[in-house]
Amino acid sequence: MLPATAVRQSISVFTGSEDLGVFAQPEYDVVERVLVYRLPAGAKLEPGTRYTVELRSPATDDDFGFRAFDGAVLGEGAVPLTFDFRTRKSATVPPAPPSPVFGDTCALLEALAPGIPENKRAGCSSNSCHGGESARMGLRLDNVEGLAQTAIDRVAHQTESGAHAGQTLENPPRLGVNMPIIDRGRPENSYLIYKLLRNPRNFSGNPGVGCSTVHQVALPAGACPEPSAAESERLARWFVRGLPMPHNDRSVDLRGLQAFIRDTTLKVECAD
Repeated sequence: MLPATAVRQSISVFTGSEDLGVFAQPEYDVVERVLVYRLPAGAKLEPGTRYTVELRSPATDDDFGFRAFDGAVLGEGAVPLTFDFRTRKSATVPPAPPSPVFGDTCALLEALAPGIPENKRAGCSSNSCHGGESARMGLRLDNVEGLAQTAIDRVAHQTESGAHAGQTLENPPRLGVNMPIIDRGRPENSYLIYKLLRNPRNFSGNPGVGCSTVHQVALPAGACPEPSAAESERLARWFVRGLPMPHNDRSVDLRGLQAFIRDTTLKVECAD
């Protein structure tokens, strides 16, 4: 999905001919490719009421509606673009899904090179890849300072195809142009997430390092589905250059990493 189209104006919820007048707040899960809309605090649906949901497909370039990252509009499929549902007669508040907690920047570094001493790292934080003074693409993942200085709010070199080198873009005409490696608070605009998505080992499902769903949707074996070969190829052709990360046999907690990036108060220091 094109993240810029995952906005409140791309969906309508109404009863009869009356629009609710309440815009649900969207949150796009890049790892599972699931978009969740939640009512804002204090808003609620009326119990025992039939509602209609419309998923908008843009007719022109200026219309609101859902698009794939290559610009293709949302089309009819197994799930209709307009459907109805009825709320329960008694108002209940469903429990919120558990929020994954990743921790601080030290935890991120551990995920990229778990438990491996710096002088023996063979993954993406090793001296031969993203470590030391000659780190590939200028990206250092071997210490906190390097991560803060070369990844957070820094343009990924492989995406620099815009007119202004080194300048991150929020909503470029083409997704992936001058994309930050880690965009503080926005995993859907963080190049690191997409580079990790392309490695099927990161969807291993191993306890503690794999990926399990937190959504109430039908997913294979209850786990985050890895991108298909076609999806991976489209990502590679569109803007995810080079090999996927990491290059070792260890899995990264993608869901935790996404939560870490979504936290706008990213810590860039380690506790003693």
